[in-house]
Amino acid sequence: MWEMVNNRRILFGENRIDEIPGILQWYGLKKVFFATGNSNPALRERIGNALEAAGITYFVYNRIKGEPDLHVINNGRDLFLAEDCDCTLAVGGGSVIDAAKAINMMATNGGLAEEYQMSGRAVTTLPPFFIAVPTTAGTGAEATKVSVVKNNYNGLKKSMYHTTMIADVTILDPLVTVGMPKRLTAATGMDALSHAIESYVSLNATPISEMNGLQSIRLIKRSLEKACAHPEDVKARADMLLGSYFGGCAISAGIGIAHIMAQPIGAMYDIPHGDACSIFLPLAMEFNLDNATKKYADIAEALGVAVHGAADRDNAMRAIEEVKRIRTSIGAPDSLKSYLAGQVADLDFMVETVKKTTGHITCNPRKVDEQVYRQIFELAL
Repeated sequence: MWEMVNNRRILFGENRIDEIPGILQWYGLKKVFFATGNSNPALRERIGNALEAAGITYFVYNRIKGEPDLHVINNGRDLFLAEDCDCTLAVGGGSVIDAAKAINMMATNGGLAEEYQMSGRAVTTLPPFFIAVPTTAGTGAEATKVSVVKNNYNGLKKSMYHTTMIADVTILDPLVTVGMPKRLTAATGMDALSHAIESYVSLNATPISEMNGLQSIRLIKRSLEKACAHPEDVKARADMLLGSYFGGCAISAGIGIAHIMAQPIGAMYDIPHGDACSIFLPLAMEFNLDNATKKYADIAEALGVAVHGAADRDNAMRAIEEVKRIRTSIGAPDSLKSYLAGQVADLDFMVETVKKTTGHITCNPRKVDEQVYRQIFELAL
């Protein structure tokens, strides 16, 4: 028994962002809450000019710097209401899209972000219309119902989510990702690969999540290294954008030990999420090997490294080695050391933080507990 939530409409292709005003006009919307980052002012101006030409006003919210926190979301919701907006447009990376989907939901449901994050406050009212335009290829936020939020009061990074929080329309325009720096391309790419691999071996995997996960792996394998080496390669950027989207769809099946470790550790030591996934993904695959051997062999085939007629375990090992090779090739990190800045890792605190934030996740193919968290943290140091 399972369910899946999808976007109502997906637009893929070059210059599809030009269709945003027409979509909003069709729905009779008048004022946009325009959530965006500060890294691409030309893109923001282009979309803003197109909205104005269509007679649609907008309010720019560009206070989302890094992963969103409670204050950014609560403040955004207050401004959405004060500016009398009737829809949301998010143009940016996963942090922008995550913040926007939470702000959009709270615009009609009230309350504070911390009530949804920590106390399970119910979503009872349909949020306003929401368009998501990812400018990075990795988080998959444009395909999910989840917002990952940092709590300003307890330091935890924890999700808030509801089926109605998913974007109504997602626009995948590869031209908005062209020129993205190599480091960011690598980090978001490893995040997407983690989504695809972890969802595929999840105990809650479904036929749809498995299909999306394997296609995500194929696309990332053929395009991530190219996108890092040649930032202007539109075909590679398009493949990465699709790979990220399919990976985002796949994680409806849940995530595993790599994300269980990566999400809270990112908040503790200010590690970009994709970098944390890069560190923990091969460790997670090695930990799960005996419990998901056939599925890792399938992954080896998707990665193009399986040997016909070889034992599943041998091909599973090839999958792990190929993930490590890709990580090295694109310069993604393989250790937490550089992020600790000479600090001695507080393993007890790290383990407790995992228990409080992601310890409820039970779909990893091999059972995890406090001792496992500790062992994997030690291997990552």
